[in-house]
Amino acid sequence: MLLNKITADHPDFPKVTRLYETAFPDNERPLSIDEIAALTKTMSIDILGIYPDDTPEDFAGFFVIIDAGDFVYLNFFATSPEKRGTGIGGKAAKALIAHCGDKPLLFDYESPFEPCDNLEQRKRRRAFYLKNGFYETGWFFTMSGTELIIAASIKNFDKALIDAFVDFSVAHFPDMTEKPKLYRRDDL
Repeated sequence: MLLNKITADHPDFPKVTRLYETAFPDNERPLSIDEIAALTKTMSIDILGIYPDDTPEDFAGFFVIIDAGDFVYLNFFATSPEKRGTGIGGKAAKALIAHCGDKPLLFDYESPFEPCDNLEQRKRRRAFYLKNGFYETGWFFTMSGTELIIAASIKNFDKALIDAFVDFSVAHFPDMTEKPKLYRRDDL
């Protein structure tokens, strides 16, 4: 699996744009992909294209990651619709973990433990991450009325890392106007 940096002048940038706009609903895209690409010049943000080893010219998806110092924040991950269900996402996730080296990868995803309209999608997403090298930290928070699970590429972590993740999120994402309260669930 190859992960290649994609900039606004890369030939596959239009594919990233289309996938970004179709894979994520408007409320999950606070910035356009052009704005994210512009930030790669001034911040530690990378857009990484996903390419299979056997067909390295075949764009299969992308990640947007942010180096936050003590960890890497996974901001976006999408695979091309025609590649979903082929195992490419799992291989890409493992390649991203390797790409991050010694730095843990942290991110959040929607909890499947609350009633919602997309419960089956949430369950599939959770199963995907747990199957492909990620661990739930046991910490949750709520943003815009949605419960989110904090996950990591490492099994053993300390609470300070989770606090740093939340502080980073508050500082860098306009959706978070104040620091969310972290909590654990006793009913799981």
